[in-house]
Amino acid sequence: MKRSYKPLLAAQLAALFLLPTLAATADVTVPFKGAVGAQESYQFDFENDPPLMFVDTAGSGNATHLGRFTVQWEFTVDLVTLEGLGTARFVGANQDELFTEAVGLGIPTDITDVFVVVEDHTITGGSGRFEGATGSFRVERLVNTATGVTAGSFSGTLVRQ
Repeated sequence: MKRSYKPLLAAQLAALFLLPTLAATADVTVPFKGAVGAQESYQFDFENDPPLMFVDTAGSGNATHLGRFTVQWEFTVDLVTLEGLGTARFVGANQDELFTEAVGLGIPTDITDVFVVVEDHTITGGSGRFEGATGSFRVERLVNTATGVTAGSFSGTLVRQ
């Protein structure tokens, strides 16, 4: 009885060519960390209950998998609890974008007008190589509300398709 190896060879060749395609479509989770410096501006609504502070920020930094970037974020902060909700848009040097939604908390320090700000960001997508991205990261920074200058670092994970 003569055996034919052609079907087996065809299956092996198909697997050889399909495997890289299948691997390329799998989600990849990578560490995401970096540093950021920015300038904030503030508007207040003391007639609201609770009073609110609206924070607009523009800055830049450097991060793994994003490289040098610019960032803009907007937060609304409850001036009683110092809790905030916001969004951010990170833009890499090649114009790929990463979008986040965040919750944050301002913590007073012993220095007048200086706060520690801790923000938990959830990645909601992006453009370019970050299209469909997910993940999360924590930002820890200092801000001087008298000058609006802020700087800090962040760390978490980025999931790319």
